[in-house]
Amino acid sequence: MSQTKTYTYTQSIELERVRPAYAGGRDKQRNSDPDLFGGRDKQRNSDPDLFGGRGEPTVGASLPQTPGISQEDLALHNLDAVLGDGDGGERVTPVLHPPDKGRHAWQFLAAATLVETWVWGLPYTVGVLHAYWHTHMFPEDESTLTLAATLQTGLMFMSTALLGPLFTTFPRQRRLIQAVGLLVASASIIAAGFVTKASHLVATIGCLYPFAGALYLPCATIMYEWFIERRGLASGILFAGTGVGGTIFPLVVSGLLNRFGYRAAMVSLGLAFFIMNAIALMFIKRRVPLPARGATHALPRPSFEWGVLKTSAFWVGMAALLLTSLGNFNPTLWIPTFAETVGAKRPDGTALVAIMNAVSVPSNILMGWISDRAPGRVTILGNCLLASLSVFILWGLGTSSGVLVAFSVLWGFSALSFVSLWSKLITRTCKDRGPHMNTYIFSLYAVLRGVGNLTSGPISTKLLRTGVFRGAAGAYGNTNFGAVLVYTGVTIMCGGFVGIFFPS
Repeated sequence: MSQTKTYTYTQSIELERVRPAYAGGRDKQRNSDPDLFGGRDKQRNSDPDLFGGRGEPTVGASLPQTPGISQEDLALHNLDAVLGDGDGGERVTPVLHPPDKGRHAWQFLAAATLVETWVWGLPYTVGVLHAYWHTHMFPEDESTLTLAATLQTGLMFMSTALLGPLFTTFPRQRRLIQAVGLLVASASIIAAGFVTKASHLVATIGCLYPFAGALYLPCATIMYEWFIERRGLASGILFAGTGVGGTIFPLVVSGLLNRFGYRAAMVSLGLAFFIMNAIALMFIKRRVPLPARGATHALPRPSFEWGVLKTSAFWVGMAALLLTSLGNFNPTLWIPTFAETVGAKRPDGTALVAIMNAVSVPSNILMGWISDRAPGRVTILGNCLLASLSVFILWGLGTSSGVLVAFSVLWGFSALSFVSLWSKLITRTCKDRGPHMNTYIFSLYAVLRGVGNLTSGPISTKLLRTGVFRGAAGAYGNTNFGAVLVYTGVTIMCGGFVGIFFPS
């Protein structure tokens, strides 16, 4: 007999009858835990429905149905086991930490939120850098600077088209891929401090920083293992990290620029980015472990389940996300410039960006909590209507500081918390499908968000030159932002109307 492997866990849970993930070999836990299995398999004899009376799992055994929770989620929640062939071809059944609660689940969420804060906090502060680049460094290259700013966020979203399948196909290389992403992204921030042309910002901040997506994607998808019943709330807390970063970094970046200069500011940010993310990544761990290396041949290939294309949840979710993404980035990008145009000084554009992101912290958590309880169509429509009205009314009339503050609060509360609805949409879209589909669908959502961000920069730059609303009331006619306002509000409102058709 081969040597028995012992696993030590801080907590265990009761095992309920589910279909085993793998077959073959002897179950080491059956031999090592006679109290659980009654020496010579009492449960096999006492429960013929489960074992078919001959010690074999019943082929058609199914998991109990629970509203709102898919079959694979129940498997992870009830069984908490991944069966892998150990040395000598024997099976090992680990008992995992429970989902939705306990130190390990919240420790993972805290680390993932820290990664979210740094990886997305800096891009959502790019409006501050964009204004500095334009006024102090390259005043004649506004279109190039806008391209660099939008590429930073857009390409990071779109990088998931490659990273999603990469992490799914090579799950054991996750830490290596994350390490590469950390090094490249940190180097890009530092290199941006030494640029001499606007095009250099496109190459550094625009094209190299998006490698940071390799840090972020596993945090957002492994979260689906750690949280099931509280998945919306966990998503809200995770994505609130963007708001935390977007609140702190505008003030930090502005302070560094004013006190130490551009180069010192970028080098400091790059080094801090590396150190903080390196610490956080040490706590990004799976809840469901991978099988032993000798059992990798037994794993099913994580292929895309094309049947999802036949569902309305897939197409409605994708359409709503694309439409809302087309205008979502505009206020964060242009508010600093807009505030300077209308002479808003107290607060100025930097403070307005910080207000937006500060409000998005509690609103992301609240929106995630609501998504656990309300139908998707209701949350999508309500969120988008509130965001679009804030653009049409408050930003549209925002020629004074007070109105701009009101807009920043309402925009941060609504549009910047839409991402917390993703888990609701993804869970419904992937219902009754393999757990790996969460990563694929999340990647597709991120790609569409990237398409929206990439196109919003060039489109809004062109719209600023039209002047079609010149002479109209408020900011529509008193500034050249009228067409940008209409484009932003209409795209988000259309996304809300499409969301009405999302299935319950």
